Amino acid sequence: MEAKPGVRRMHGPPLECALQGLQQLSYARIAREFHRARQERDDLLSPSDVMDEAHRRVLHWERVLAELRLLLDDPRQIAKIKIARALYLRMLLESAPMRLQSWSDGDSMGNMPKSHLFEWISYDFERLELAELESSMSREEAACYALALDARASSMREE
Repeated sequence: MEAKPGVRRMHGPPLECALQGLQQLSYARIAREFHRARQERDDLLSPSDVMDEAHRRVLHWERVLAELRLLLDDPRQIAKIKIARALYLRMLLESAPMRLQSWSDGDSMGNMPKSHLFEWISYDFERLELAELESSMSREEAACYALALDARASSMREE
């Protein structure tokens, strides 16, 4: 059976491919929102090539993941992907205070440096994706996820 064009570019075990694809899609969505927010903030009226490219990247990674999903039919594999992605998002959210530093959501976006705007958008997307993942977990997935969180917390205390 011939692989789909988008999936063919991803090499490695399905778990790694799925996690890589999910991260690429997440980054593409964040970049698209960042460009939209900058365009809005800077009062740019016409859509830019950058915005068009950002949207194309989102569509590309959505297609790649849809094709990969067709190849993944083992519920245990899908559960591993969900749990690994949720753990990764938790790690990213734990780094938010460092990434966002002293900026608060009460501050004006007009004066915000581009790097802070990008990090704030990332933080929002990470929170939303994690909430969606956690709410979609079955009881078994949630139990495995809780065990993984406990194991992670234990190993961090030991360090």
